[in-house]
Amino acid sequence: MNHTYLPVDKHDFKSVEALASMEREIVIPLLPELLVWIQDRNWPISSAMADLLLQYKIEIIPHLRTIFSQTDSSWTYNILAYLIKEWNTELISELSSSLRELAQTMDHYEDTDLLSIQILYSHRLIETEEATELLVRKAGEIEATLHNFTKEQKVTFTKLEHERLHILNTDARGILNYIEVNRKSLNEKDQYENLLRRYQEIETMINTNGGRLNRE
Repeated sequence: MNHTYLPVDKHDFKSVEALASMEREIVIPLLPELLVWIQDRNWPISSAMADLLLQYKIEIIPHLRTIFSQTDSSWTYNILAYLIKEWNTELISELSSSLRELAQTMDHYEDTDLLSIQILYSHRLIETEEATELLVRKAGEIEATLHNFTKEQKVTFTKLEHERLHILNTDARGILNYIEVNRKSLNEKDQYENLLRRYQEIETMINTNGGRLNRE
């Protein structure tokens, strides 16, 4: 494997352009290292690298299975949303087992579970009843967790949000002290709001005809 062809940093567009013009037999052994560059969509070369990787759909499938089996949900989300979402059914079916595992897992922050369900359903690799059962179970687990938050906590979250907005509208320099003083409660607030967001999103997928649980 010739590592001299790999990008040296997140701004190395020249290497991506060079790789795009190379023979396939040179690029294929480099694919695991190239996939690393779509871990973070904020990296400048991430989009260009995704375009390059789309020229090697069949070849990257084994490497995608490996990534999906790991715990990097941001990397997994980028692959689902920006690399494979528009693949045809034949290719997606090669990843169906991995996608099903992702669908079964709870991912509270990147929502790779919900996106996996959406992809499987749109390609008719999961039936409506099974997809709905998955979503209902997830909603039930989230609802149970939401019930663990007390009324007093929710009042505190509202007060913290009002305080945050007041600081930003008057003297934004105070925001760091606000975060430091309220760190524990802000972490709880973030958890609560994210759970609530997921619950509402799942309810939309289940109940709304215009929701994302649709076949196009």
